[in-house]
Amino acid sequence: MELKRGKFVSRREFLKQAAIVGAAALAQCCLGERAVPARGAEDEGISEPPVFPHKGGGDDDDHHIYLPLVSKQGTLAQGLSKLGLHTIWANNAVGFVRAVHDAGAHVALVKALGDFGYLRLVKEISPETVTVARSRAVEWVSPDGDPVEAAEDVMNQHMPDWIYEKDVVDYWEILNENDPPGIQGHVWLAQFFIAAMDVAEANGYKLALFSYSTGVPQWHEWEAIVETGVFARAQVGGHALALHEYDWPVADYRWGEPTEDLPAYEDRGVLMGRYRHLYRDFLIPRGEVVPLVITESGLDPVVGGPPGEGHWKERYVEEMIWYDTKLREDDYVIGATMFTLGPTGSWKEYDYEELLWPGNPYGDNFLDYMVSLKGA
Repeated sequence: MELKRGKFVSRREFLKQAAIVGAAALAQCCLGERAVPARGAEDEGISEPPVFPHKGGGDDDDHHIYLPLVSKQGTLAQGLSKLGLHTIWANNAVGFVRAVHDAGAHVALVKALGDFGYLRLVKEISPETVTVARSRAVEWVSPDGDPVEAAEDVMNQHMPDWIYEKDVVDYWEILNENDPPGIQGHVWLAQFFIAAMDVAEANGYKLALFSYSTGVPQWHEWEAIVETGVFARAQVGGHALALHEYDWPVADYRWGEPTEDLPAYEDRGVLMGRYRHLYRDFLIPRGEVVPLVITESGLDPVVGGPPGEGHWKERYVEEMIWYDTKLREDDYVIGATMFTLGPTGSWKEYDYEELLWPGNPYGDNFLDYMVSLKGA
């Protein structure tokens, strides 16, 4: 099978414009003259959607009507690469950070899982590099009971592991790929993180929130999460959002297709690039943008999709460069760490370390690519 960039579904424009017009019509119906018309396909540039407060029949049913931020022409990629390193064992991560830094650039983001003492060396070599760490003390929490008590318990399990690297880790992850059932489960999780931020700040830490897996959550679940105020709270405290994004067999598989809840947008993805639904439909219009750290990314056959020809390493650098081009269009994205260096057990199949360096048997390499953008 020949691997090609994904083509947009033929009904894309119809569905996109129908969604915009329909939402605008609903807003006009509900609000009368207060409603601001959504821009149509003929407008140039970016349409920033207003957020319409809507008052229903009772005091308890306030909600918002969200109009999508639709980019017709998009922005140009700019700045240094936003690709980064994920490690289980450090291996030669420090050597790569040094090589990029010595060549006049820097690695945007490094995440260490478990073995994070080496991040001190990363910061000494490249202070500009943002660091994220996760200890293995606890990874999952049950969405029941008091979320405040649960947050305090989880933080008390983690913080003893954080003391020695407190000054060199920018953000700490406290959970990994939790996907609670239904809207109420995600609301509970948001309340859990609000409480966790209180504990973190009282002890001098900043968190990377949620750490949702690829394809999680859905749009209507994001809507409920946002309404808890968790991102407004994170913005005040200087915390970040953590997400995981994978795709297969290429980075733009299902790019420009509809998601579970939405029509297609030509500048968003279902898997990689999924974060744009949250930011463009909710956080940007609400003024609640927080930094985004994509703490796992790459090509992963587990997410499904058609089979790929040849070994994945033959296309890995090219595919991640394509993804990086999209990340560099969004200034709120700090970076995306590629999973993984220093793998153990079943994760050994994801090791891409040889692709960091020139002279690997697959051709392209990440060192030359990152350095090539130092003047961008």
